[in-house]
Amino acid sequence: MNSDKNSDLTEAMFFDIIMENSQDTIYFKDKESRFLANSKTHVEQFGYGDVKEMLGKSDADFFPEEFVKIAREDELEIMRTGKPILGKIECLSVHGNTTWFLVCKYPIVDKKTGEVIGTWGISRDITELKQVQEKLDMTVSMLAEANEKLRRSSSLDGLSELYNQKSFMDHLYDEIEYFEEKQKEDPSLTFCVILLDIDGFKLINDKYGHPAGDKMIKHIAGMIRNYTRTEDECYRYGGDEFAVILRNTDIATGYIMAERLRKQIEASKMQFNGEQVGCTVSIGIRNYEGEQSLDEFLAKVDSQLYVSKKHGKNQVSF
Repeated sequence: MNSDKNSDLTEAMFFDIIMENSQDTIYFKDKESRFLANSKTHVEQFGYGDVKEMLGKSDADFFPEEFVKIAREDELEIMRTGKPILGKIECLSVHGNTTWFLVCKYPIVDKKTGEVIGTWGISRDITELKQVQEKLDMTVSMLAEANEKLRRSSSLDGLSELYNQKSFMDHLYDEIEYFEEKQKEDPSLTFCVILLDIDGFKLINDKYGHPAGDKMIKHIAGMIRNYTRTEDECYRYGGDEFAVILRNTDIATGYIMAERLRKQIEASKMQFNGEQVGCTVSIGIRNYEGEQSLDEFLAKVDSQLYVSKKHGKNQVSF
């Protein structure tokens, strides 16, 4: 700008207009972080009526120690580097009230010497915006949680709390895809599927009633969860039939796991009308060998379950 008198007056007038009317807080500080000038909004923020009342004071006269320390570190860094700090969000908590500010801090440079002789800054109260953002984040979080619950409820069987039949088919399809992709790299890679059926389940319903049958479904589901690995997936396949996908498992290992599960179920007892009642299961198991279709593979597993049923039940066939 020109340096004539009228121009100087115009610049001073502009400065006064900004400092008098800006709704943002504006301040200027010396090297020791003492106020050289403050906007009217800044002064009123601290209950003063005259801008002169803040001259020579510092943040330490108004703010908590930790806030003052951080502000001073910012100003020292600005004076050391000559670079501003832009778009910083500051949080101020006093007597349980939290206020958020968006701040920009700049160096004051002596035009003649190029020396940094202080700092100046602008801060805007964004508390309402922050509160809206927090409410929005909370809403998004609640919606995500609700969606997850909905997703889980659509994939779980309500009685057994295992995955349902649709999930079994979806997961088995994914497992086959993964197998076909990775088996070329590792020919030994395979997985097994267990189909498990409660022996004499209809008799339980007929003798003790359907609530007892439901109790048995829950009992068997709990046993399956307890005696499979965390990486395996367990399903209620339908009625009194269950399924388990044993990942990265060959048929020998799968048979050992299925036999252990069978024995644990056989040894367990439930209480129906004051009577201790046991149960057994028949199990069929096969490992995947690159069958042409999912249905073909499941038919082979089911045929092994049929073998267990046909040959006396309470056994594992593979």
